[in-house]
Amino acid sequence: MFCLPTSYGQEAEPSSAARPDIKQLNEHEFQIGKIHLNQKKREINFGAGINMTEGLLEYLIVSTKSNKVHEALLLSDISPLNLNIALKLLGVAESPELFEIVDEDYRPTGVFPEVDPKVKANARIDIIVEWGQGDKKKSHPINELIHHIGWPKEGEHGFKPQDELVLDDIILTTMEAGPWLSTGSYIHEGQYKAEVVGIMAAIYTAQPAIINFPGKDRLAGDVWIPNKKIVPEEGTVVKVIIKPHQS
Repeated sequence: MFCLPTSYGQEAEPSSAARPDIKQLNEHEFQIGKIHLNQKKREINFGAGINMTEGLLEYLIVSTKSNKVHEALLLSDISPLNLNIALKLLGVAESPELFEIVDEDYRPTGVFPEVDPKVKANARIDIIVEWGQGDKKKSHPINELIHHIGWPKEGEHGFKPQDELVLDDIILTTMEAGPWLSTGSYIHEGQYKAEVVGIMAAIYTAQPAIINFPGKDRLAGDVWIPNKKIVPEEGTVVKVIIKPHQS
């Protein structure tokens, strides 16, 4: 993954043609499209649905119009642009720290942007999902809904890369606890990229995404699957809650 040259238009600000639907509900609460913002609680929330209970994951949340639906844990019909606006109103910063800088010919330089520690801290967020009612209501950090596959190394137990394995042959662990990173996406040719591609939150690092997973194996496309012990059945409606990370 890389950081685009400045001339490409990296600032994730709405274009002049965009008119977000923002309504103030009371002193502390706002509605941004289908997203609810509570400034007093310092959180936003919106609806989504469980899209997958098995299979490899590369994305956490995509829109229902995205071509990445087949590898996303959650689907939502909110506008990615509205999500970006809601995060800004929440006071969440954006950090490009995950994206390698490229030169004018788009060749990787091996250099990553230097980001002020305060920006880094303010760009970290916690994501929680809730579902169910009453005594059956459940709430989990989103990381707990994702399993990491520990593939054996070549030669271990006679394993070769082309071998097919079943779950009994591999080690599954829960995704490491910790915050996600607000990266903001970018504007290209007058269009907000996250809105165009429908990617809101990515596990496998993706610059068009508004939010990215910053942890270990973020560039591995074959190690993330739903945690079937926790993830509810496909089609279950959930509430996604996003808050600034509290260390």
